Amino acid sequence: MIIEEEVLILKEVNYKENDKILHALSKTKGKIQLLSRGCKKNNSPLINVSQLFAYSRCSLYKTKDMFIINSAELIDNFYNIRNNMNALLYGSYILELIGYVASENDVGINIFNMTISIIRYFSQFNKDFDKITTAYELKLVSMLGFKPDFSNCLSCGEKLNPSINYLKFIINEGGFYCPDCVKYGNGINLTYNEILTINRILKSKFDDISSIDNINDKILNAIRQFLFYHIGKSNFTTLKLL
Repeated sequence: MIIEEEVLILKEVNYKENDKILHALSKTKGKIQLLSRGCKKNNSPLINVSQLFAYSRCSLYKTKDMFIINSAELIDNFYNIRNNMNALLYGSYILELIGYVASENDVGINIFNMTISIIRYFSQFNKDFDKITTAYELKLVSMLGFKPDFSNCLSCGEKLNPSINYLKFIINEGGFYCPDCVKYGNGINLTYNEILTINRILKSKFDDISSIDNINDKILNAIRQFLFYHIGKSNFTTLKLL
């Protein structure tokens, strides 16, 4: 059976003399494996669509173990991302991260579109990579079902308000304890304004993240710890390089 699918190449593995096995994020089928036959030949029509970061519209034939690329049209190869080392490293981290959390046959169109958006940002701009990556991490963990809730104290139910200056972000529960309840849990100390900033990051588009000036290292660390706790992994190779 032939199907049409948009894919983003996350990893390429040499196979035989002229072929590659590609790990890809697809728009409607989650993470899939593709066999790209003859793509290492200089005159192959699949040479550009079979590389890391390639975003393509493919005609795929389903076998028992994987998909075989019948034909493909390159939508974007995000070429400029390779001309900036920081952009390349941050982009590679995103591919490594989504490659870990994505599942086969798991339809996640919003996650797919968001991943394309952040890779496109890295290829077009040369600023705020840490902010944009943090926004992706927070949105991703929320889409995976672990959206943080800062409406009320997890213990006593007191509403978040400006009079509460000292809060503790509880990583495993995805919320906060107010000063009266903070002794009951371990977490990350955050201010009221820092909590508001995290909420603003969650609700903002990538193009608007740069306008949020008060994203400090503590916020970046809190979001990343929250993500890593809920996906069960923190030792990403590209993060060590960053």
